[in-house]
Amino acid sequence: MISVEEAKKAIVEASTQLAPIQHPVSKALHFVLAEDVLSPTSYPPFRQSAMDGFAIVFTDYAEKRTIEIIGEAPAGTPFTENVLPGTAVRVFTGAKIPDGTDTVVMQEKVTVEKSQLVVNDAALLHGANVREQGLQVKKGEVALKQGMVLNAGAIGYLIGLGVEFVNVYPKPKVSIIVTGSELQKPGQPLKDGQVYESNSYSLIAALESIYITPVEVVSIGDDEKQTTDSLRAAIANSDIVLVSGGISVGKYDFVGKCLQELNVDNIFYKIYQKPGKPLFFGKQKQCLIFALPGNPASVLSCFYEYVLPSIKIMQGFTEIFLKKLNLPLSANFNKKEGLGFFLKAKIADAKAEVLAGQESNNLGAFAFADCIIYLPATKGNVKADELVEVHLLP
Repeated sequence: MISVEEAKKAIVEASTQLAPIQHPVSKALHFVLAEDVLSPTSYPPFRQSAMDGFAIVFTDYAEKRTIEIIGEAPAGTPFTENVLPGTAVRVFTGAKIPDGTDTVVMQEKVTVEKSQLVVNDAALLHGANVREQGLQVKKGEVALKQGMVLNAGAIGYLIGLGVEFVNVYPKPKVSIIVTGSELQKPGQPLKDGQVYESNSYSLIAALESIYITPVEVVSIGDDEKQTTDSLRAAIANSDIVLVSGGISVGKYDFVGKCLQELNVDNIFYKIYQKPGKPLFFGKQKQCLIFALPGNPASVLSCFYEYVLPSIKIMQGFTEIFLKKLNLPLSANFNKKEGLGFFLKAKIADAKAEVLAGQESNNLGAFAFADCIIYLPATKGNVKADELVEVHLLP
């Protein structure tokens, strides 16, 4: 049995980034860049108007010369003639600035008398409303750095530069195995002694909240051969295997025995914590195996505190744990030293409130929780307004 801190350290040491893949930018939302992206072009690729208005030669304005309008340049249709002093071109937002001009005056700041342009902008500056070529990024420069998580803006930015593919860390292939002969699928009538199976649904939802869809979800009874066969297949086809239930030492708990028969390296088994004490973590080649307790609240607590960091490491994230805050506790909480506690909680009025229903089989508190309070094993009773470590749920 090891401490919470030792367990997390062991998981970080055993988890490695997956080999990068080339991936279409258009489908790379929430992926992490595995290398710098160099811009294949300058952006803007030409001098561009930032406004609807008129492209002029600034000295014409400064010296109050007569300016004649000689044409227009809509976006996408450049004015191809060289603009000489004393002339101007009507331009629109995003249009290429005609050669020879250096300033754009907004259309609201001019009057047009016949074909003559009168500028009514006393504050006009040289180069106003002109986006210079390469203002955002120049050809060959780093557009986005390795390790960046691609959001919607990053996707549009890269596409705008003409980047079609990027090297990213892939999402891990995750399989879920749920054990228990007492479990019944939702929608089916419960027989005497049965309960509805919810752990796979909680895990699927937790994975989908971080943009991962499990490759396989299997439900099995308390059967040794079935357990061994399911584990063998999942390990062979996954980067991470999550097993729910069957990891304790009861007569019908076969998961630990089957993992041993399959020669899975036992990195640790059992943690000084509540809930989720009988957590197993092991490895076979590059596949990580988390055998989670069967109680529903234990499953989610262990997922967020232990499985999630491993998934983040595989995807190339640098911030792998739940975001931490130190907040005052809203009320006294009694606790003995010896076990680390993960308490479902809610932040209200800038304080962390422990929710009712902390039993490991009670999932109801998680429905209202937005955070988990962590009280270390060395900590005893906690008084109201004492600062506690709070982990924000995704």
